[in-house]
Amino acid sequence: MEVWMTVKGLRIRYLAEGNGSPFVLLHGMSFYAEVWREMGLFDELVRSYRVFAFDMPYGVKSRSDKFEASSRSEYAEFLHELLKTLKIDTPFLLGASISGEVTLRYLSMGYEARAGILAGPVNVQSLEPSLGKISVPLLAIWGETDDISRPENGRLIATHVKNSSVHVIEGAGHACYLDKPDEFKILVRRFIETIGA
Repeated sequence: MEVWMTVKGLRIRYLAEGNGSPFVLLHGMSFYAEVWREMGLFDELVRSYRVFAFDMPYGVKSRSDKFEASSRSEYAEFLHELLKTLKIDTPFLLGASISGEVTLRYLSMGYEARAGILAGPVNVQSLEPSLGKISVPLLAIWGETDDISRPENGRLIATHVKNSSVHVIEGAGHACYLDKPDEFKILVRRFIETIGA
């Protein structure tokens, strides 16, 4: 189901399906909510969760000039307001690239989540001072040949986030979830199984 809503003066589009605990999917820069359906994760998660795939302000379908020059912290605050407006409590959060960074910022601000999953999060080094504030389970996945956010950044997460695991997918690039979708889905599935619904 496609839905449009207004949050902080911005028109935001999202997909929502399924029943159960909330699971939020956030795309990378210039992508869109359907990317998670196209690679098969959305429909797999819908079997067990209430899944929300948002078009964030930096995506191609909900983009707003107001947010073009915004700080990533403002995006994290926007995500908090978005989830609060929809009464989405303690969700699983999965963010790719810029949304991986936004997810890290959201969690380091102390906002509630069941767990975080990151795919090639960018600007991890700039977040190093606040990574230790993250207390929820965290899975970080990189592509072996990611030249936008190097897999070596995973060491920072492994070092500073107590309940974290880092995986590198061989032969995948920055959008590792698109290059090797089956391997990505297996890693996500195993991670959420260790936490429970």
